Amino acid sequence: MKISRASFLKLLTGSFAALSLFGCRKEESLPKNTHREVPSKADLSLWKKEIDEARFANPKPESLVMVHRPGKHPKFPDADVRFGMAIDLDLCDSCGKCALACMVENNVPRVNALEASKGRYMHWLELRGGMPVMCAHCGDAPCEKVCPTGAAVASPDGFSSMVYPRCIGTRFCGANCPLHARKFNYTDAAEQGLAAKFNPEVPLRPQGVMEKCSLCIQRLQNARIQAKTFGLEWQGSGVMPACAAACPKHAIIFGNWLNLNSDLVRKTRGRAIYAPKSIAKFLPAVVYLRGKA
Repeated sequence: MKISRASFLKLLTGSFAALSLFGCRKEESLPKNTHREVPSKADLSLWKKEIDEARFANPKPESLVMVHRPGKHPKFPDADVRFGMAIDLDLCDSCGKCALACMVENNVPRVNALEASKGRYMHWLELRGGMPVMCAHCGDAPCEKVCPTGAAVASPDGFSSMVYPRCIGTRFCGANCPLHARKFNYTDAAEQGLAAKFNPEVPLRPQGVMEKCSLCIQRLQNARIQAKTFGLEWQGSGVMPACAAACPKHAIIFGNWLNLNSDLVRKTRGRAIYAPKSIAKFLPAVVYLRGKA
């Protein structure tokens, strides 16, 4: 069969590109059928490199619209806690330290070359056009409405939680999230040498489940248990998710939207509050700040 010179060159170029992508990523994997219990600095550099790589897969920031300050969760109107965050875009310089801290704190795995080529990174926090984007923990979360097993469910603390043992991998929640903030584990990251247990408090998730931002629930639970030990009433003070703690500009503010004295409420007063246009109507608890109100 004859082939034109143009077609031959196109085929040759595509082959080289594929070999380059797959070969490079394969060399950076950890040993097969394992994960690092005590990751090294070299392992950390691979996670950082993938974050930088993923920036090119998300070149455009989310379109934002102005919203009201988040209030009570519609499913828990009597609760005195609703956790959330505000990301100050006037301070954020897109350094990516929040994304790396999230991956390390929550043992978020890297992906293989095939998944990377499709832009299917597992990152719970992404830099879209330089803007940090994660699950918005909506009060009227569309993901929760379509989950057949109750794996995606609202928490009394006001955020959208994920119960991994219940997840059967239908991916309905991911398809129904306008922000595409949920990630599906298409492969066994540990088997492929792409997982590392940076944080022993957080289990590695198996292949076939959905993952997403949990607002570092393990940190919240530890703080709550400590407060109960001393007989104290705890409403979220004194703890921060990994992304907020890692931000050198203090652009990510965590707190309780229902505590008028919290840093979150205090620092959002007088500021213009925004949410991604795609999820603004679903009452998000993670919002953005820009300029004055």
